[in-house]
Amino acid sequence: MYKYVIVESQTGYEVYVNLIGSSAGQYLNRQPYVIKLLKEVLLAAKLNNSTVVLEHDMGRVIGNTDILETTDKDTIFYAQPVKKNVFSRYAKNRYPIPSRKLTIRLQQDANGDYEILDTWIGPSSPPFPGDKDETANSKTYWETHALAQDAHSVQSRTITKICPY
Repeated sequence: MYKYVIVESQTGYEVYVNLIGSSAGQYLNRQPYVIKLLKEVLLAAKLNNSTVVLEHDMGRVIGNTDILETTDKDTIFYAQPVKKNVFSRYAKNRYPIPSRKLTIRLQQDANGDYEILDTWIGPSSPPFPGDKDETANSKTYWETHALAQDAHSVQSRTITKICPY
């Protein structure tokens, strides 16, 4: 694992990200300016649980989110993103929208440090149904939300209009 330290807290723990093998690393490789935003949020955060999800309003537009609320007017389809085996919900002909929010998902390791498992610009959202980290509200949330179609590459052979969950 390539461990990149984002911040060191005053109380002695580090917050780091695996830039090569994690979802957060993949996101940061595509949007490296988010590292500065992570530092801004994490320097002020008080982490004290083993699993932490932070949704922080930055007070300004920081980029675009591909997580969208959907209505009956949206054309919805399901597909597996490239290199994933869980189906995501997509809104056809919808585009990312400006967002002021940054979401960070962290897990405390055996040394008491925190690893950033995932991060993205946009509101906090549960994993998709079928994901190993699925929550009790995953299905309910994703019935009314979707990803902007043009923001993601999907495995074309998995595209379906029938909800797989």
